[in-house]
Amino acid sequence: MTSKDQLAAVRAYASDAMGWPSEAVTAVTPFEEGNRHAVNRVSFRDASDGIRDVVVRVSFGGDASELAHAEREAAVLENVGGVAAPELYDFRRTSDWFDAPAMCMQFLPGRQQDLQTVGLTQIGQLASLVAWVHERPVDGLGESMGTATTIASYAGDRLRAILSTLAWARDPLPETLQDRFRSAAGSLAESFEASRDSGGFNSGETLSLLHGDIGPGNVLWNPGPCLIDWEYTRLGDPADEMAYTFDQNALTPSQRRAFWDGYQQGIDSHSRLAHIIERVNWWEPVTLLGSALWWVERWVRRTELDTEGKADPGVPREPGYYFGHVISRINRLDTLVGSRPSKPERGNDRLVGPPRRW
Repeated sequence: MTSKDQLAAVRAYASDAMGWPSEAVTAVTPFEEGNRHAVNRVSFRDASDGIRDVVVRVSFGGDASELAHAEREAAVLENVGGVAAPELYDFRRTSDWFDAPAMCMQFLPGRQQDLQTVGLTQIGQLASLVAWVHERPVDGLGESMGTATTIASYAGDRLRAILSTLAWARDPLPETLQDRFRSAAGSLAESFEASRDSGGFNSGETLSLLHGDIGPGNVLWNPGPCLIDWEYTRLGDPADEMAYTFDQNALTPSQRRAFWDGYQQGIDSHSRLAHIIERVNWWEPVTLLGSALWWVERWVRRTELDTEGKADPGVPREPGYYFGHVISRINRLDTLVGSRPSKPERGNDRLVGPPRRW
């Protein structure tokens, strides 16, 4: 499908999804493409002659895995949309215009802002919103959210899934980097064996709904926070989400304290919070390994495509962009793994939980 045909299909789908005549569409504006989607802002002229906007997102592929991802995300947006996420107006596995999943959802005006540049009050607002998500009832979300039933089983499954992506740490990645990834992976596998029977991993907590990717670009402010791009949503350990958020956004100790202060305002059980804080120390290098290997995969794919003279919309940037992310993450990972204590420490500067109330 040519770019012109794609925009025409987006226009037709949005009109059908919203029940508006196609001539009411005033513009279809592509956003920078996501990793697995084409995303467009569609503007309509409504009955009062005002302009309304929606977002149409179309998956690049329609295989079983992509369908499962899209269906899971749509189910979660029905649960959290309008509070923590955009409202979902329409979802289709396939349609007259696309042989892949498509969504039409609320357009949220707002700004994307590096969390290092926002105030501590805003950090607390984001944390309170994250706690609201983690406290949402998960009945009815379906088996596509995962099969793990306990915090320990989820951690084991998640670690194994991340370790399986070590297959991407291969040529043409330099051997020295391959060795660093394997060494870090081995250390984290050993740490799980030493920690899996601890009270933190066996506290009897139920799994929570996670956004799955609270990183740069996935928080919109207007003026408060809202989370976008729920493609990695799942049921899991809140400590996994917290560790990922802390590391991916490079939150400072004071920002982490503000996050914990905001988070505890939205969570019912302070004893549960204590266990979450304990587990964050284990999760942070694990989530960083997963993130680093994600970027390795993209660098390898883009490098091999360049060698073959091919293109893939899932990796549109130059190889150096992906390699830069690989290097910054493996350097931080080496530091985290090398400095990690044998047991979680509540006072560790990487953890920094609130020193009071419990």
